[in-house]
Amino acid sequence: MNDSYTGNLKDFIQKRNEEQSAAFRSAAARLSRTRYRAEHPTEIAAWKCMDGRLNLAVYTKTPPGIIQPFRNIGGIFDLGWPFFQETIKGYVNYALGRGRRALIMVTYHFSKGDHHRGCAGWKYDTGAAHADAERLAKQTEDVFGKTPRMVYPVVIGVETDEEGLVVHGLKGETLDMATLSSLEGLEEKIRDLFPDMDLQMVQDFLPLLQGNWEHIRDIRAENRPPIDLEHREQIIAVGRGFDWLHLPNKALIIGPYSHEWPNAVATAGKIIKGNLEAGRVPKSEGVLLLLSALSRDEEGSFGWNMAMQKAKYLERVSREILLQNVPELKDSLQVMAGVTFADTRKWHPLQ
Repeated sequence: MNDSYTGNLKDFIQKRNEEQSAAFRSAAARLSRTRYRAEHPTEIAAWKCMDGRLNLAVYTKTPPGIIQPFRNIGGIFDLGWPFFQETIKGYVNYALGRGRRALIMVTYHFSKGDHHRGCAGWKYDTGAAHADAERLAKQTEDVFGKTPRMVYPVVIGVETDEEGLVVHGLKGETLDMATLSSLEGLEEKIRDLFPDMDLQMVQDFLPLLQGNWEHIRDIRAENRPPIDLEHREQIIAVGRGFDWLHLPNKALIIGPYSHEWPNAVATAGKIIKGNLEAGRVPKSEGVLLLLSALSRDEEGSFGWNMAMQKAKYLERVSREILLQNVPELKDSLQVMAGVTFADTRKWHPLQ
């Protein structure tokens, strides 16, 4: 796949989606996902920040499509918000209806080298971000129960310099994958952190951490300079179905998962305005507002048509918010809205 960029944001998005969708639909990718799910049946979701760097499939060396991502600024979610509530209810019913448990990675992120490479959504306050993740994990327990744990929330810090995971246990202990010299005894460490975790779930959580340990060593071997981790986004992506867009520091991805989602759009606009003013992205390339509604129903169905209406709604509100809060982006703002078909990851522009 070619991640090169020609300077035309709209052309780049079209090409990126076509390549990523083709790769996701390939026979090899489908067989890889089928085999992985047969060996590791636990459904896995990640609640995470809009920061485009946070590609947990890459961080854990997991086949694309296994970890279901949900994104919002700062990883801030609330199970009291109707849309998020209904989305997660559908996700959990899908898992339980197939006899599977669900492991939810409740994440926050930070940089150990420079806090300004951390989470802008939390104004780089890692303590506050972690505390909110703990709040969300407790809220999840209140909703789905603890005995037995059919839905298991695990708080995980994501360190973006080396892309390592820090797992927080039930009693405040932590497992920092970047500090382990080997994988010896890793399963026992997971059991110590989560003594009430189902055996199958432990076996399905284990390869994610093993993959992350290997990924950290790959990152160290690359000797990647910190500048690669500075905020250089110029795309604001709003909606669902952006699994194909994962690129470091290219896009800020916002899911409408709280009543404050328009504020997240405004915050993203201000971050990108700062990127333009600091010269981190060329003003000549402009800014792209990219909208996507996710459909599991095929084109032409009423479900697809409802997704089209949702994309139009997201476009209308997001455009208004940006022009009200960041009017400096008016002349450089480009807009693309469409629907992503869940089974193929193909993004279809609105006609």
